[in-house]
Amino acid sequence: MKMSRLLRSPAFLVIAALLVCGGSSLAADNSHRMTRVPQGADTMAASIGTEHHFQSTPRPDLYGLQSTFTQINPTEGPNADGSDLWPCFGYGAKGTNPDCPSIGSPSIPFRLGGVVLGFPQYVWMLANNTGYGYHDNFGNGNGCDAFVNGTTGPFGAQYRPCGQITTWYEDDTNDSTDDLLQRIVVRQGDRVIYDSGIVDYGPAGPSVNYPVSVILNTDANFGYWPGSTLGPNNGNCSANLAYPLTAPANPGKVYVAASGSTCQRPTAGKATVTTSTILATPYYRKATGSACTGGASPCYTVEWARNYEIHQDFDLFLE
Repeated sequence: MKMSRLLRSPAFLVIAALLVCGGSSLAADNSHRMTRVPQGADTMAASIGTEHHFQSTPRPDLYGLQSTFTQINPTEGPNADGSDLWPCFGYGAKGTNPDCPSIGSPSIPFRLGGVVLGFPQYVWMLANNTGYGYHDNFGNGNGCDAFVNGTTGPFGAQYRPCGQITTWYEDDTNDSTDDLLQRIVVRQGDRVIYDSGIVDYGPAGPSVNYPVSVILNTDANFGYWPGSTLGPNNGNCSANLAYPLTAPANPGKVYVAASGSTCQRPTAGKATVTTSTILATPYYRKATGSACTGGASPCYTVEWARNYEIHQDFDLFLE
């Protein structure tokens, strides 16, 4: 998986960071965060009996919009900057998005208000290139069982995602300083087949004007690939990524605190995707010696005080 971060403010500031994970860490290097200011009315009315009560803005909170597992483009990272083809937002009147500049027939600039997404599905294939979703070159051709779909490791082309876990929400908190966290766990009964760990995307920063619409998407398959059978933190159950930290501050790039889960191979049947999206205040604690896994000592671990949290859960079916 790729991990990148894209922020879009009304001034169309774009920030991108590319991460590469190692060992049996989160098997990805591309998870996307995209934000834009929604257009339209900024008032919300509620009625109780014959009385009408109005407020000028929604209550400060996170509001879930959509969550699903979508198709991924057959060629990963086809854009010049190495990003995936979708999701891709239209830009506003000040310019067009170079990743999806035009739309329609005849072609016109792809303006703010539209978005390109992968096709969502409920039924997904475990094996490679067979069954629903893969006829006539529909879909990217990768099955969802990492053990048999050609995945050999967590790096770049070694990882063969079958789709993208996508959550979309609106942020009305005006909280630009707390860290954005997300954890995604996929289970079949009491068996874990995917666990992202706690992914810290960092704070939104002062350039973002609220409210904003945010899409988080992560390329994924399920279970483990050959050679990564032993847990915890095997295969698609993330180990630490750029964590513990080298300083008591946000490093300015995405990092992952290990899941601690042990992934098992997916089987035919329903799977439940649970997502937690959180704005939280980080508190740093100094550590030394063996606690500083994979880095120099001393290091810093993090605990978070949760301020806002939403859950966008859904089911999918594997066969």
